[in-house]
Amino acid sequence: MAQLMTPGEPMRYVLPANGRTFTLTELQTFVGGYIEYVRLASGHVLVINEEGKLLRLALNPEATVLAAPRIAPDVIVGPALLCSSVEAGS
Repeated sequence: MAQLMTPGEPMRYVLPANGRTFTLTELQTFVGGYIEYVRLASGHVLVINEEGKLLRLALNPEATVLAAPRIAPDVIVGPALLCSSVEAGS
């Protein structure tokens, strides 16, 4: 089960439609555009909007904290989906 973190909204749990792996369309719908993977030390994947900063999406503090060891001093903006590599299809 993946966690969708959207700035200004409560975190919610989501499942792939097929019960195992999200499709590209599902991932793009969650993040609102082209996707980018941030691989975390835990083995999980954070799926984010590749163009989030260009689109001036809102800062996502929760996702930024999770990704900090991999991206510091950068930040995550917009919706972020925390999922397993199997769910992400990566």
